[in-house]
Parts: sequence; C-alpha cells; structure tokens
Amino acid sequence: MSEVVVVGGGLIGSLIAYRLGQAGLEVTLLEAGKAGQATRASAGMLAPHAEGLSGELLEWAREGLEGYPELARELEAASGIEVPVVLSGVWSGVRSPLRGWEALRGLEPHPGGYLDPVRLLAAVQKAFVSLGGTICREEALHLEPGWVYTAAQYTDTARPERGSSAWCTGATRPAPRQGAAWGSSTRRIAARQIVIASGAWSGRFGLEVRPLKGEALLLAAPPPSGPVFAGAGYALPRGAQVYLGATQRKGWPPGVEAEGLRWLQHYRDTHFPHLRGAAVLERRWGYRPAGPLTVGQLEPGILAATGHGRNGILLAPATARRIRELVLKSWKTRR
Repeated sequence: MSEVVVVGGGLIGSLIAYRLGQAGLEVTLLEAGKAGQATRASAGMLAPHAEGLSGELLEWAREGLEGYPELARELEAASGIEVPVVLSGVWSGVRSPLRGWEALRGLEPHPGGYLDPVRLLAAVQKAFVSLGGTICREEALHLEPGWVYTAAQYTDTARPERGSSAWCTGATRPAPRQGAAWGSSTRRIAARQIVIASGAWSGRFGLEVRPLKGEALLLAAPPPSGPVFAGAGYALPRGAQVYLGATQRKGWPPGVEAEGLRWLQHYRDTHFPHLRGAAVLERRWGYRPAGPLTVGQLEPGILAATGHGRNGILLAPATARRIRELVLKSWKTRR
C-alpha cells in the first residue's frame, strides 16, 4: 500500500509528490504520458499582475513568484538539473505594433519573469525519485477511497527495468468496471490518500474541468528580456528563441490546427511585425485545465488539485504546500 497516490505527473502533481516525499510519506506518482500535457507546452510565465489575479489567488501567485528562486536552487542540489529563474520583469498592456524590443526600454515592467517548465518538471521528478518516490507510467482509469485502478502505459515487450523510476511493483488484479475492457496490464493500487492532479483529464473523475487547448510557436529570433503582453497574446524568451502564444480553443482536437496557426501568424504580424520573417522552429500545444480551481478534499481519502487554467506554473508551489498541509493534517487526525 502507498500512503499517498498522486494521479497526474505534470508539474503540479509532481511537486505535490515531491513535497509529500520530503515529509517522509511513501508516495506513488502516476504519469500517463499523454500527448497534450499542459506543463510540457507551457510558456513558463511568472506574471501574477498580467494575469489579472486577485484575492487569495494573487497571494498564491506571489508566493510562487517569490519562492521559485529558492525552489530552483533546492531542486538543482537534489537533482543536478539547473533550472534558471529569470525575474527581469513583465511588460503588460504594451501598445502595439511593437517594431523591436528596444521600444521596451522606456517602459516600467511589473514584477515577474519566466522559467523553462520542461527543465523544472524534470528536476522535480528526479528530486522526487531521489527521496525514494516511485513514478509509474500508468493511467488512472477509476478511483474510489482506498483504491486507484490503472492501466500500464507500456507493453510486455517494452517494460522498464526494475529499479528504474518507471517501474511499478504490486499485484495485478482484475478490476470490475462496467463498459470497459481491461487487459492483463490492469491493476489496482491501494492508497490511504489519493490526490487528483490530472489537469485537463480531471473531468473523468467527476470534476468540472474541461480542456482548453493552447497553441504556440517557437520562433528563431532574438527574444525580449522578459515576457511581453500585447493584445490577446504574448511573447517571451525560451532560451535564445521567442515563444509566441497562445490560442484558447475548446475541446480535444490534438496538435496545432490550421485555424490556430492562422491566428498565431496574424497575431505576430499585428503586434510584433519585426518577427514576421522569423523561422518557425516548433509548434507547441497543450490542454489547459479550465474550470473552477479546486484545491482541497473532495471526500475522506480523496483530494484534488486541478482547474488552474493557464496559471499552473505560477500557482504550483502554493498548491503543493496546501495539499501537503491537508494530507499531514489528515494523518495527525487519524493517528
């Protein structure tokens, strides 16, 4: 039995698992590996004021902004993966067209910056495994208090070696579930506490979360010194390139669609015309978890951390702290 099973291996689920592992709990992290995970397509923006947040959400956003430099140093020490956090400021409400980044010099930025979410996720997961945590390449299909029913995301001919972070131990059992054909790779995992952190896929567990696809482009051009919001989108650095985004499209169609690409090209030409000739290095897309933000207990033994929209990176540290507090409080109460 795991003391905690975290369903969802994006940044929020992984950071929750890491914080619980630091508290000395036995934690299993389920990573389905689905295309369209929000973290891997994220801009990595740290811009609480530009996002129009207020009240407790703004406080959580500030917690993330102020805490990321220390968290990055902690993760680098634990994982060996460097996660640069650049707090050079955020320019919002910029009048466009902006014909070059030098036009930003006379404008006062808001507090904020950016980071690379893919490097951050890799560092968190490696640090979690270093604590003795387990990452299972399995998809949670159904859950109930005390049990998570899963399907493995590997075949019998492509299983990872024992001892790797991708191996999940435990007995395979048939799991009764109407309307689903479950094969021999299906099993159920016993857990005292379950945390749903499945992003846009959280709706399968009865939560009011729906996918809102974001599409973006990675352009071969010198980047600005920090995130720049103009009109309905933004541009920011991603290494030595420009990350340009992002659309908001309902539903599950995968990839960057033709309509989304046209919107991005028109947005680029309208607001940042100096980028018009830049080569498109990559098209990025992911499903944001749209809906009410839900961070807390759903019922005894089951918690949720989902519905963060496009603010998952910014709100992840406060979300992980809150879930850790709730899990540990439950532990003390039961004992």
